[in-house]
Amino acid sequence: KLLADVTIAEVLLEQAQLMQVLERCLENLPARLARVFMMREWLEKETAEVCDELGITANNCHVMLFRARMLLRACLDSHWFQRTSS
Repeated sequence: KLLADVTIAEVLLEQAQLMQVLERCLENLPARLARVFMMREWLEKETAEVCDELGITANNCHVMLFRARMLLRACLDSHWFQRTSS
């Protein structure tokens, strides 16, 4: 049981650290990209709802989401995945 508790504690710590890195990455996104990403992915709003609230087209929303994901991926690659692979 002690080994299982240590493993669970390590997993929880790693998840918390990943969330901190992700939050920093989100803070570094351009404001509009971060807002679109958060509305769509965190708040789980439909694309139409995001577009209505921000006054953008669905196509623009998809482009912004793509850009946000690519920037987040690059940030996580350099601040999280390279750290954990060494």
